[in-house]
Formats: sequence, C-alpha cells, structure tokens
Amino acid sequence: MRCEQAQRLLSEAMDEPAAAAPVQAEAHAGACPRCAAFVQGARRIRRSVRFELAPAVPDLAPAIMERIAAGQADTGGLRSPAARLPAWVRRGAGSYSGRRAVAAGLAAGLVAGFVVTGGGLVGTRKNGTAALAAEIPQKLVRAAEAISGYRATFRILERNWAPSVPRRTFVARVAFRAPEGFRVEVSDTTTYPPGPWTHNDASLVTNGRSWRAAGPEPCPAGVPPPCPGSARVEQVVTGRPPFDQSSPMPTDVIVPMTVLAAADRVRVLGPDRVGSRPAVAVQMAYQDATPLFAYLTFLGSWRPLYPQDRVVVWLDRETWFPLRYEVFPAAGTERARWARQAGLPRESPDRPVFEAVARFVSTSVPSRRAFAVPRAGGVGVSTLDEGFEDLPVYVLETEGSPPRPPRPAWTAGLRLVRFGLLPATESRPYRESMQGYADGVAWLTVTQVTGWNERRAFGVGPFAQRVALPQGTQALYEPATSTDARRIALHTGRAEYLVAGNLPLADLARVAGSLPVHAVAEPQRWRVHRWSGGVVEDGLTVRQAVRRARFPVLLPDRLPTGYRAAAAETVRTPDVEGLTVVFRRPGAELDGVGLRLYQAAGQSLPPPSSADERLVGVRGATGRWSPQEHQLEWVEAGVYRSLAGPSFDLGGMLRVAGSLLPAGGAG
Repeated sequence: MRCEQAQRLLSEAMDEPAAAAPVQAEAHAGACPRCAAFVQGARRIRRSVRFELAPAVPDLAPAIMERIAAGQADTGGLRSPAARLPAWVRRGAGSYSGRRAVAAGLAAGLVAGFVVTGGGLVGTRKNGTAALAAEIPQKLVRAAEAISGYRATFRILERNWAPSVPRRTFVARVAFRAPEGFRVEVSDTTTYPPGPWTHNDASLVTNGRSWRAAGPEPCPAGVPPPCPGSARVEQVVTGRPPFDQSSPMPTDVIVPMTVLAAADRVRVLGPDRVGSRPAVAVQMAYQDATPLFAYLTFLGSWRPLYPQDRVVVWLDRETWFPLRYEVFPAAGTERARWARQAGLPRESPDRPVFEAVARFVSTSVPSRRAFAVPRAGGVGVSTLDEGFEDLPVYVLETEGSPPRPPRPAWTAGLRLVRFGLLPATESRPYRESMQGYADGVAWLTVTQVTGWNERRAFGVGPFAQRVALPQGTQALYEPATSTDARRIALHTGRAEYLVAGNLPLADLARVAGSLPVHAVAEPQRWRVHRWSGGVVEDGLTVRQAVRRARFPVLLPDRLPTGYRAAAAETVRTPDVEGLTVVFRRPGAELDGVGLRLYQAAGQSLPPPSSADERLVGVRGATGRWSPQEHQLEWVEAGVYRSLAGPSFDLGGMLRVAGSLLPAGGAG
C-alpha cells in the first residue's frame, strides 16, 4: 500500500466517528515512519483547531428545499438572488440565539411532517468528509453567482510581526457590489511602543473603471520593522479593462474561487461551528491560500509566512462564505531554519500566528457611492491610465452594427456587463476588444486580438498545456497565478482569442468552445526558436520531448497531490542537450511555476551561487539544495538533474526525486 493511499484512509477514519481505518492502512502506518508521523500530526491538527465532530444526523436540506421550491411553484412566487441566501445573512450576523430557537422549531416541525406524510425519514445522503470534499467546489461556484452585494467586518490578530510588537490587531471592513464594486478599509488597532512605528492603515476601492489603493509602503527586503521612513503611498488606475488582474479586486475573502472552487476536491478536516453558525473546516497550505489574504496585503507591512504553513478555513454551511481562517506554522527543521533567517521566534505548530474572524456579514447591496474613486492628486501619488475605452453593451448585442467580435454561445449563465477596446499603441501594436461577463463574484472575459505580430500565443507562456475543447478543437491553457486568472488561448487564421476568469476549467473550456471561430494549431515557427548557439522547442507534450531526447530521461512515479505534467521543452546546443518538464495543478499554481524538472546531458553541477546552499544526499549521489531558489540539483549517470519549485521545501523535493524512474516505467 502506498503512503498517499494509507494516509487518505487513515485521515477519513479520523473524520468519521463510526469508521475504522482498514487493517492494511493501520499496519502500513505501524511500519512506515513517514505515515506514523502523518497520523501524529493529523491528530494534533484536529486537537489544535478544536474540532468536535457532530453526531451523524439525516441531511434534510435537499428534501426541505424541494418542498419549499414546490410550494413557491404552486403559488407562482419568485425570489431574488438575495432571497436565496439565509435570512441571518441578509440581515447581518448579530445575535444568533433567537434565530437558533426558531431554526430548531422549524427543523422539528419539518421532521415531524416528513415522518407523518412520508412514513419515515427518506432520501438522506452520505454527509461524510469524502463526499463533502468533492461537493464544496461546486457549492462555492453557486454561492459566488448568488451574491449581488456583500458587507462584512473582520477582526484580525497577527503574532510575531516584530520582537517589540509580538501581537498586532486590525479591523477590516469589506464591501462588494456586483459586478465590479469592491472596497476594503483596514484599520490598525494595535497599541505600539514608543518609537517610529507606522500604523498599517490601508484602503482599496474600485468601481470597475477606476481603482485606487492607499497605505504605507511595505518594509524593504531585509529591513526589519519598524523600517523608519516608510512613507504612505497612493496608487490610482484609470481606463481599467474589465476584471483587470493587474489592479485586482480581491473577492476571494467573500468566496474563495481562485483555489477552492477550481479544485477537484478539497481537504476537509470536519464539521465545526463559528459562533452559532454551522461550518465546515478545510485545510490548505499557505502557498495556496494567498488569495484569501490579498484584501489585506495589497499595501503595508505584514509578517512573512512559510509556503507550507497550514491554513484552516471555516466555511459557512449555508452561504459558503469564509467565517474564520487561521494560519498554523508548519513543523520540521526546514521551517525552523527559515524562521531563524526571517528573524522570527520559535513558533509552535499548534498555535495560530494569524487569525481572522468575521464579526458581521450581510448581503444587503451597498450604495454605488461607497465605490466612488476620488481624483488623484498630491505628493506620492502614482497614476496609470490603461487606456480602455468602454462602449455601450448594446453595440455588441445589436444585429447589423459595425463588425464586432464574436460572442460565445454559452457563458455559464453569466451576463454581459462591459464591452470595449484597447486601441493599438506604439508599445502594443495590436488591437484588443474585451467582453466582460459576470454574475455575483463569478466572472469571465473574452478578448479578441487583431494585428498580433509576435511568435507566441497571446496571453499564455511557453509551458501552457494543450487542452481539447468540447467541440474537438485544440487550445492552450494555464492555471491561475497570483497575477493572472485561469485562461485559455485560441489561435485562428484571423485573430487570437483569450478566455479568462475565475470559473473552473471545465466551464472556461465550454465557453471557449462555444465561440463561433475555427481554432487551429499555432504555427511551427512559434514553437521552434533558433539562435546562433542552438535551438529551443517548446509547447511539447512529455511524450514528444522524451522521444526527442538522446539520453536516459527520468520521470517521477509519484507527484504531490493534484500535480500532473503540463508541458515540456527541449534545448540543443553543440555541447548540451536538455529537457524540461513542468508539473502543475490544473486549477491554480499561484507561484506561476509549479514543479520544474530539468535534465541535461553534457552539463555538470554549476558552482554555488549563494552562501546558504548546502550538500544533501540525492539518490545515492551528493547533490545540492538551494533554499533561496528552492532548487535541488545533482548529477546521476552522467546526466545533470534538477528539481525547482518556489512552493516546495527540501523534504518535498527529495520525495519527488526518490520516485524518479526511467521514462518508460514512470507512472
């Protein structure tokens, strides 16, 4: 039995009170140090986040909602999107005691009704963590589409920002108005000691067309707080294209669409409560949770967090809004070494170093005035006009109007909210038209580019993955990063197209496939790049790249959860022949890299480039680990090999390296 399988079975047994782990999994953990450590850590996690598993009860929600819907159909009742959300959210989360009593009475009455009219409780479904892990992404997408407005207040606690300030507190007020109105005000409520401390007060507001952020500059790299002289800055963007990712609208704090809604399944720890609200707790690494923090970290100084630190998020079981999230330090020597270099004290894996709790939540729609962007002016203000020209939406919708870009036949139920142009300029000698579609916080854009004169696909990089669209045409896809949304590029004989958004890949592919255009493979000259010293060929599948190699290629037999091969590249010079394979998760790879495996014949281990590099044993050879580069490199059978990935520590790299097999035998 493999470690991954054993750990999954053992974890599910912890989450299901009536379940027992299979004997094979228990035996494996007894003999495997790695899995024994996993069991101890998993139990510690569940104790540290204070879970109390609820007793097994029938899930009556689907049947109840069917009866409500049937009653509305009989009376011809219509409900607004806001009415689909629970009343406690529509009114705001205040005292829950009265609502709990009413809810208990309603539940008792409904149960009695089912017993009398149905002769028993029927139609129940499994409500364990395994089923919930697969359901949550779909529930998040539906929740995102149901929101017309949102207001919330979060209380925030940050520990160990500076030795003299071991504890900081904040209040963050968030407001949203569909489709592109977003505002956050961060108030620093910390009591600082005497000295030149800068309060971390910051604000961000956008109405879609304009965007403004104001607050203190972050401390320069390597300069510890209080970083004297930290000035307040103001950044203003006008002429903003629809849902522009360079001036973001960080709505993951409302519904975490970037990572969780794009996953095949999420890691569920178990049921819990936040205040009086039923919730479900899910866990991810900090490297995957950074969109949850973007509404705070756009400006100002914040403590560093390790990529493998654990983030636990409590999602409301009715609205799927994040009600609480906490960051727990990862265990292990690598994290401890990183903390010392960052000037942090010893931090227990059982004590959160960051906490955010929603004290108030409402889906009442804020006034448009709340998202007014003030005119830029004064010292320290940087301004940028992106040049987008909004046109009336009816121009795109009216038959017989001047030539206009094609519209997708299917938009996942999202409605057209903006349309316009980015004219050609000297630095951008091509013309873009953009259509913006939205419903709640779910959105997508369709960009048409004419006059494209570069030898590469528009909107994606050299390691974009080839995907088949529903109609059978081929396209290029890249997952979300910290600066870009999920996106699909199509090449046609007349124009380039890019479909981007925060919807899951399957929905984006269906939208792209419904465009009335004929997509074809990009020209060969886009993929083969020659120069005086050699030739690089990108855009290859792994199989194609391995076939081109004239040296023994190794590939991993086991990858971290969710990772798969995306694309490959070969390079050939008179002295060196190399091959690169990139592995990514399909939903989001926020560091923009993922995991990169490079192998080259004719290349030796290069000299060290930094003082913190150290020697490590890799597959029976002496290799080198570079913490700053997150790179493991060694020479094996006369071939240079390296693994690199910003989100991986040494332990993760060694596990992947240990699974490498000849290309014909890798799984």
